[in-house]
Amino acid sequence: MSNQTKIVRTRYAPSPTGLFHIGGARTALFNYLFAKANNGIFIVRIENTDVERNVENGIDSQINNLKWLKIFPDESYINPGLYGPYIQSEKFDVYEKYAEKLLDENKAYRCFCTPEELDAERKKRLSKGETPKYSKKCRHLTEQEINNKIKKNIPFSIRLKLEENKNYEWEDLIRGKIIFNTESMSDPVILKSNKIATYNFAVVIDDYDMQISHVLRGEEHISNTPYQLAIKEALGFDNDIKFGHLSVIVDETGKKLSKRNIELKQFIEDYRNMGFPEAAITNFLCLLGWSRKDNKEIFPLIEASKEFSLEQLSSSPTFFDFNKMLWVSSQYFKEMDDSKYLSFVKDFVSYDNEIISKNKDECLLVFKNQISYAKELDSLLEETFSNKEITRKEIIDSKLFENKEIINSLELLLKKLTSLKKWTIEEIQNTLKEVQSKSVLKGKDFFKPIRFASSSKEHGPELFKIIYLIGKDIVIKNITSVLSEIKRWEYEG
Repeated sequence: MSNQTKIVRTRYAPSPTGLFHIGGARTALFNYLFAKANNGIFIVRIENTDVERNVENGIDSQINNLKWLKIFPDESYINPGLYGPYIQSEKFDVYEKYAEKLLDENKAYRCFCTPEELDAERKKRLSKGETPKYSKKCRHLTEQEINNKIKKNIPFSIRLKLEENKNYEWEDLIRGKIIFNTESMSDPVILKSNKIATYNFAVVIDDYDMQISHVLRGEEHISNTPYQLAIKEALGFDNDIKFGHLSVIVDETGKKLSKRNIELKQFIEDYRNMGFPEAAITNFLCLLGWSRKDNKEIFPLIEASKEFSLEQLSSSPTFFDFNKMLWVSSQYFKEMDDSKYLSFVKDFVSYDNEIISKNKDECLLVFKNQISYAKELDSLLEETFSNKEITRKEIIDSKLFENKEIINSLELLLKKLTSLKKWTIEEIQNTLKEVQSKSVLKGKDFFKPIRFASSSKEHGPELFKIIYLIGKDIVIKNITSVLSEIKRWEYEG
């Protein structure tokens, strides 16, 4: 089948061997954006030939998290097009037929080597400082030797015959020309002894059958590309696929993002459960190796799909900056309207008490410009509204009440708040301004002690809002208690 179509067809082809990783999410996103920017088709194909490593619900995890990120495939096993199946395990017989065809054409051969023999050979080559590639000894078996082994039911895999000293090259969409010589390569297994196709073999057939035009994938796949070109050549496929290999994502140490780095959350599920907005995650993923011509950093997915271009992709390692991720997400919370914000965060909040239950929406809204993810709210609510009693030691240690002027301000504030007939944010704000106008203290020298005395916290959202939400009775009680402790402390000398 010829693949001469001019339609851009990209694919994201995950293996269901674990949770949806940041690296995989970026690959999916960039393929999606490139397809949309070129009025093309984005495909999701499940590559589950590594049956021993596949995990239960691994396929659903990939699709569900893509859906959550608003990365919708035009074709997949859920919404198939004309080029299925979209799950490799449904094509095992197809791969086997192609492998048998290559055997018949003398482009491949049976390999009877056991895993133990191959491992010993690899270690021997490594000990000599040689490239650990297969010796090709089964490539030279006679027909009689092959038939004898088959009669004895000796398991075998099928390997592709690589030509000696041949170059495989391509013009990488991101890195320019890349060349591999077969002297650095090994005859690859295309069909394992259990009749299951290897990754490189299945990929070539699938990309041909699905008429894939462009493949954007991680840097780690560069070494796979020459094998796929060799397999494509042996199969006689005439499709012209353009390859582009994305920059490696590194952690704070400059090392490739590894699942062994348990200090860094690397799965989309983690951030979803923490309460990051999905739009913030896709925005951040866009910044991992791609930059817009206008250097804009906050933008919606629909805008990215119009602006995306391969020319702006970098081949240099890109740093997974969690602090940058927090900043991006915080911008999305700030831009949300109040009703959307409340609807989004409520499912992530579990902390509650009498103060919060009276004005839950207002208590959540005071942190709208402060949070980066919804789960932060529990600790912020507890820290701000737990209303624990202030001890004398805390008053002394704070050193906030050493200036006599603040005592006068506190007494005046207590008098004014007590006499307030309407407990509203506006009235409280006006009261604070009035008390401050009569004090020689300015800025934090005034507000920090006032905040501590009324709420038992030195920091937090706008003070007049916090005083309003804590409530008149509790605030008056808190200030009265602090003043009493200060006077008792002074009296006791």
